[in-house]
Amino acid sequence: MAMARLTAISGVGGKGPACLLVETGHARLLLDLGYGPNPGQWPDVGGVGRVDALILSHGHRDHAGALKLAPQVGSPPMHATASVLSRLGHSGDGNAIPLNGTAEICGVTVRTGRNGHAPGGVWLHFDLGNGFLYTGDYGVESPVYAFDEPPPAGTVVLDASYGDYGAPLDDCITRLSTVFEGGSALFPVPADGRAPEMAGHVARARGVLPRIGADLRASLERLASVDCDSLRPGVAEELSRIAREAPPIAARPEGLMFAGRADASDGEAAGLVAACGREDRPEIVFTGYYPPGTPAQRLVDSGRARYVRWNVHPRLSDNVALARSIQAKTVVPAFGDARYLEAWRAAFSPARVVIERQVVF
Repeated sequence: MAMARLTAISGVGGKGPACLLVETGHARLLLDLGYGPNPGQWPDVGGVGRVDALILSHGHRDHAGALKLAPQVGSPPMHATASVLSRLGHSGDGNAIPLNGTAEICGVTVRTGRNGHAPGGVWLHFDLGNGFLYTGDYGVESPVYAFDEPPPAGTVVLDASYGDYGAPLDDCITRLSTVFEGGSALFPVPADGRAPEMAGHVARARGVLPRIGADLRASLERLASVDCDSLRPGVAEELSRIAREAPPIAARPEGLMFAGRADASDGEAAGLVAACGREDRPEIVFTGYYPPGTPAQRLVDSGRARYVRWNVHPRLSDNVALARSIQAKTVVPAFGDARYLEAWRAAFSPARVVIERQVVF
């Protein structure tokens, strides 16, 4: 296989938008073009030059939210799964790659598999060097999204969003059990991320359907139909029932409520927080990363809300297991803070851990 060079435009060495350049000698491939997760975080593509293809791992904003910058790199052809292209409004001008299969992009064989994190989301394996794997965001614990095992790769860029964190999803559920059992709480959530997982858990564990926002209902309907191939077996039927039968969120907040946006800066969650943020009830619980300066941060800092993580990214042990299963010799931890470098080096040894901007493989 041909040698190649990886340049991290953004996303390695700190929390930032996903944007990586792979140069093969014959083609220049841009992997993801994200925005955020903090306000104003754009990848600096000004000096990248023209690329031959833009390949998206999934459609979340921090991986695909900066598509307006594509003209700066030559408006390259976009490659993503049909689901991601549709969600981004590019079904008519994009190139569909399989959820689990093989594609040829600019003369490079690319293998894909479901990433266990998002509808239409995939990891990307390139027949370059001794094998190159880009996981994008991924997860192995999701009760909703399926994860496919990737093939061997000498070099891997993996999702290190959680640093050295190690608690399993079951521990998160245990910490949230008293909130679920209390029967009254607002969960601002991303409609196509952990929201279906959490709503499904409440329906199974408590035997009652939560109240859901319009954005989540639409996401559940889509997941249960056109995006069902991204799901674990048997999940589509459950999500379809929740979409059909779960009650809407009442004018006055009550019951267990799931609504977007995840940081309560917009959408139904913003209105609900405005309505009940100065009262004692219902409890408000944030379960994922929230940027500074958002309502989520203000509510948690003031004590009106609390934060309890619901795992949607891999733990350190998951990343170590993945690196060993694919026999990686070089590990590039992405989307995580460099302060975990020594922990990563100890965990992935004897593999080499690199957070430099460029890697030849």
